[in-house]
Amino acid sequence: MTELLGRPLAKGETVHHKNNIKWVLVVNINPGGIAGGSAAQYFIGDFDTCNFSQWNMQGLQASFKVVHRPKIQGRCAAALTVGPWARNGVPNTQAPSDGAALWLPPAHYGTVGQTVWQHFSVRFATGFRATPGEWNWFAIWHNDNGFQKFVGNTLKWEFANLCWTARKVHGITRVAMRIMGGPSTTPRIVWVTGPRLRTRHWYDFRVRTTWSPNSRTGFVQWWLDGRRIYSGRTPTLYTRPDGTLSTVYFVLNNYRMHANWDATIFFDGVRLGPTQLSVHY
Repeated sequence: MTELLGRPLAKGETVHHKNNIKWVLVVNINPGGIAGGSAAQYFIGDFDTCNFSQWNMQGLQASFKVVHRPKIQGRCAAALTVGPWARNGVPNTQAPSDGAALWLPPAHYGTVGQTVWQHFSVRFATGFRATPGEWNWFAIWHNDNGFQKFVGNTLKWEFANLCWTARKVHGITRVAMRIMGGPSTTPRIVWVTGPRLRTRHWYDFRVRTTWSPNSRTGFVQWWLDGRRIYSGRTPTLYTRPDGTLSTVYFVLNNYRMHANWDATIFFDGVRLGPTQLSVHY
């Protein structure tokens, strides 16, 4: 069964769509589930609408473009471009930055105890250059802002729980993943280094995550171009000073330290679901 579900925008939620309705395509596969049953499939951001109506947008309009080529599946892909003109497109309290982001509203699959599969494709355009260090983020499971009331008292800051970046160290840029979780005052940080970055190549990301602030139940598996890069148990959410737990929501972005050149990243085929089968394309 396939349903196209529309809902009014929540307070504070924005979508570039004239009807102010957010649409989600839900496909139920039966048979075809992992154990021979059904599987729910959420096409939250595959760009087959050939516009950005599936997403919320943050940044300057000039940063966002829908393209028919290059693409990896379906009708269209997205191109996010930043340059010195995109300064503070995504605000950064740590240092001057350039940014543009596509984000999804919080949902149940970003809460403690949930396991989410995701599948998305990323391509770095010809001439792409990373800024030195780790701040070249392109996919993020971002923490909610509930930590901010503790900043300046028991907490200095809180960073995204799970994210991927073009990490440039000693002049070499590699695809890398960072995981953070546990007590927000003393989080555990795991860095996973992937291959050297290639331009004009569609990277295929598949990830399985179980959200938990506990090192025994938090879990991440990451496959890149079909090869498993990481599999391990580690905290994937925060426990805050008052005992509450963080939640996360998914973001695609081109978010870097401020620089004087333009850089473009392409995205396609973004799917989130409860099983590996549900995010296949």
